Amino acid sequence: MELEQKIQSYLNNVASYFKKSKSHSIGIDFGNNSLKIVELEKKDGKIKLKNYALVEMRDDLSEKDLRLFSGQIVLNILKGVSMKKKDFNIAIPSHSSFITLIEVSGQTEAEIKGEVEYAASKYIPVDLSEVIFDWQIVEASSILSAETEKKNERKISSKTKTDEISKKSKVLLVSIMKNVSSEFQKAFNDNNLSIDSIEVGCFSLQRSLLCKDDKNYLIVDIGKRITNIIGIYKGQLLFNRNIDLAGDQITKLMAKSLNVSFDRAEKLKKEKGFESDSKIVVKNILEPVFDSIMKEALDDLEKFEEFKSNSIDQIILSGGTSAMIGVKAYVEKKMKKEVILGNPWSKIEYSKEIGKNITAMRPFFAVATGLALVNLLDD
Repeated sequence: MELEQKIQSYLNNVASYFKKSKSHSIGIDFGNNSLKIVELEKKDGKIKLKNYALVEMRDDLSEKDLRLFSGQIVLNILKGVSMKKKDFNIAIPSHSSFITLIEVSGQTEAEIKGEVEYAASKYIPVDLSEVIFDWQIVEASSILSAETEKKNERKISSKTKTDEISKKSKVLLVSIMKNVSSEFQKAFNDNNLSIDSIEVGCFSLQRSLLCKDDKNYLIVDIGKRITNIIGIYKGQLLFNRNIDLAGDQITKLMAKSLNVSFDRAEKLKKEKGFESDSKIVVKNILEPVFDSIMKEALDDLEKFEEFKSNSIDQIILSGGTSAMIGVKAYVEKKMKKEVILGNPWSKIEYSKEIGKNITAMRPFFAVATGLALVNLLDD
């Protein structure tokens, strides 16, 4: 089956997490300048960690080069680890995709499909011939926020209100660039490797980091170059947005302020964080950066009726920069919400011998673990 068809099939079930019977899976996250692999096995109803790897890559490797050489890179890694399986689940970075929530008035699946396909050209910022796109109903409008419900009660009668509510549904529209998927496909095929499934990274994060589907979450994934902000309403992803403010920007600002090299600033950032001896670093760099990230997140939440009337229950931090000393405490103080460090290993068993290393590495492996969990989780 062509990768394009596999993507289409996967996206059809992106919100409901359709699962096939499977006992073994490998996820690969092609992140910024590093590659993460997680191999899982399901046995006797338990999911166990078989193998994992984090490989640093050259800073000057572009995203396109990474895709073009991805098969060769994976093949070289497999030679050094005991992974015999040659089909993988991979993620496309959220910033290489387009995800938006739209409202439609169709009442049947066929009507909604026609309406979404007609509207797609308005919402997707490139020619539709250049993308693979699909959609998923995430909320019938009978599930309105309390605020909207009150407005309806004041304006219309009970019968009219019911008729009005049933006219609208919310649909999550997801698209990825065809050239991105085809470059991965060719690179893997050329090295006798196979891509079993492909998805946008934000869905991998959701799968690995969330334990309960009935709560509202804000996932803030702070990486090396990009911060990914994800809003989850009652277990359903409603938005995903990327901002160009993350770990590298902090390091550059520190290097300039302290008049040290980038590498020295990076070391200080990791060792000290918010406990830095320099008040300038904390007050003029770290606090403003994280204030900006959280403001962006709050601005995103304000755009959705669901979050106006139903506040966030928990903020989940992920990504390498989230492990910096003091980040969790500062965000918690600023947001006045419960904040946790995401744990992608929470659904997985592993040996005590690697427990310490696994715990330290959890900010980096959320996407790869979410990919490896495809088809392994029970309904």
